[in-house]
Amino acid sequence: AQLKGILTKRRFKYATVFVDHFSRYKYVHLQSTLTSQDTLAAKRAFEAHCRNHGVTVKQFHADNGRFADNTFINDCKAQGQTITYCGVNAHWQNGLAEKGIKDLREAARTMLLHAIHRWPSAVTIHLWPYALRYAAYIFNNTPFKDGISPMENFSSTDVSANMRHFHTFGCPVYALDERLQ
Repeated sequence: AQLKGILTKRRFKYATVFVDHFSRYKYVHLQSTLTSQDTLAAKRAFEAHCRNHGVTVKQFHADNGRFADNTFINDCKAQGQTITYCGVNAHWQNGLAEKGIKDLREAARTMLLHAIHRWPSAVTIHLWPYALRYAAYIFNNTPFKDGISPMENFSSTDVSANMRHFHTFGCPVYALDERLQ
């Protein structure tokens, strides 16, 4: 999204998703490349997000790939964190994260297809990063059967989101009062 300045053609093409195994909280970090530097930036952004909620990251459990790069491993060691990996072709070992990514992907795809169907002149597939982040936002703030949301579990707070603030993704909004523009 760009609100001012010179327009850019830079696009987000990738995302790193962090899933807290205790609370099922999901954090989506958008990336324009799949380099080790962007993955490390995602890790640092996630850790900063955790600190803002009073959470300390002590361990990562990841699949192989960018998370097995020396850059990521060395940063984990520097932060006093441990990291474990799934076996080769054993994604079931990280089932919570894999299921979380699948749920976010399907929710984002559904929201984006609905928005494109309803407003094809304005909504394009280039909005998928925002649909993905909105899907994570909805999931994190929606209470489970016990009445507690993943955000409340993650941050150890009793403050729940106001459900009236959730809107359909891609819904047009109009400012009818000129003073609000």
